[in-house]
Amino acid sequence: MLRKAQTRRKGKRYFHHTSMDVIRKRPAAELRGPQRLPGAMVEDAVIGEIRRMLRTPEVAARTARAVRKDRPDLDESTVVAALAQFDDLWKALIPAEQARIVQLLVARITVSEAGLAIDLRHEGLGAIAALMAPPKKEVA
Repeated sequence: MLRKAQTRRKGKRYFHHTSMDVIRKRPAAELRGPQRLPGAMVEDAVIGEIRRMLRTPEVAARTARAVRKDRPDLDESTVVAALAQFDDLWKALIPAEQARIVQLLVARITVSEAGLAIDLRHEGLGAIAALMAPPKKEVA
């Protein structure tokens, strides 16, 4: 698992992610995988993986079930269509809002020698899909 950190050099801030193994000062013999990674690289990989996962049928079905609790008017096809709009939503958000979305969606990020693993928060998926879905129709 990585934790976001920053460094200042010559007045410029650089973001990176540091392994929790390093932060917890584990012995070098126990360290596995990358210890520090550039912030932009990790963030781009995480967003790419979120985009990929939002398009999978399993995640769409789970999200539709989660959304139905609060929005029974939304069927699975509407939820899938809403999730497909994630890229447009992402581009329209300022960085602070993007960070909030990632916090809603991502429970844990694990980087190892094998690659990147992201654990999604399914309740967060429901909240995002409900935000992107058409508004509830008012009964007159």
